Amino acid sequence: MSKNLKQCEACDETFSWNDEVILVNDEVYHKDCVQLYPTGYYAMLDGEPLGETENDDGSSAYEILNEGEYEEESA
Repeated sequence: MSKNLKQCEACDETFSWNDEVILVNDEVYHKDCVQLYPTGYYAMLDGEPLGETENDDGSSAYEILNEGEYEEESA
């Protein structure tokens, strides 16, 4: 496994290529790990504010992370 794999800032799990992710202040989280509030979309983790995000619907990890920073789909 590559040491370049990125991990979710909330759960510390590595990202798979098709995980739904949220980018907040240059940090990446699984969409399901944070709560989003429609105030321009503000991400929260355990009731603590993380910051604003523009991708309220989430994005696939491969759209935000570089190749080698997420796990490839296993066969």
